[in-house]
Amino acid sequence: PLDGFLAHGKQRPKRLLLFVHGMGGNFYRSEFKKEIMRQGPKAGWDVLSFNNRGCEGDVAFEPFEDCVHDIEAALRFGQSRGYREFVLVGHSTGCQKIAYYQICRKNPGIKALVLTAIGDDYAICRRDLKSRYSYWMNRARHLVKKGRGDVLLPACCNTFSARRFLSIADPNQVEAQLFYFEGPLRQFQKIRCPVLAVFPAREEFACMPVKKMARRLEEETQSVHFKSILIPGADHGFHGREMETARSIYQWLHDTGRARSLPTLKRSGPR
Repeated sequence: PLDGFLAHGKQRPKRLLLFVHGMGGNFYRSEFKKEIMRQGPKAGWDVLSFNNRGCEGDVAFEPFEDCVHDIEAALRFGQSRGYREFVLVGHSTGCQKIAYYQICRKNPGIKALVLTAIGDDYAICRRDLKSRYSYWMNRARHLVKKGRGDVLLPACCNTFSARRFLSIADPNQVEAQLFYFEGPLRQFQKIRCPVLAVFPAREEFACMPVKKMARRLEEETQSVHFKSILIPGADHGFHGREMETARSIYQWLHDTGRARSLPTLKRSGPR
């Protein structure tokens, strides 16, 4: 069972925003999640913030690909209560999870993805482990090959199991590939629905300038409607900038919804 909060107003819309927490997080901690839930009903969106199987200590053994089943369970929960349109919001590793879900399922009911504080886990591993990166990669691969993929690695490897460590540190694995900003971003290119990328200006986990990260997504996106925004003064958790960030997200959803509802104009060429 996955716990969660459903925030709704008196007027129950048919639209539900699903918040997918980051690595080792949960459905209730952080003012950012709470602000998303506070502002949602006023903006015409009910909000479901829910645990995935990578919550808290369970992240050490989580099979990344199972995030598809977690998100589908949350969508079924919403559908059973009458919701018909959905937006997925991911924070940190939640970005990889919602992107991977939509790449796999291409769900037409997902009207947009909102990526907040994207983490490039592969680049972070390379940066933090430095010359020890190859050693721990080989060690993890050896353990998995011997059927000991659940053996925990030390704190320098996030105290992850060998299998979980490879998921973020091995460039051949989809989780590591998704937002490796110095790579080709081929997985990201598979996303076609509208995408908003929200970058904190003071992102402490960034391995390159956040403006360059935003540019990389803009260069490679195949989304029908893509936008990136920078939140001044914000860190990875948007501390002290929660209200501004949530307001920016709902404004973009409003603008995107209006744009999709307008008739398509036939281009007649320059005048």
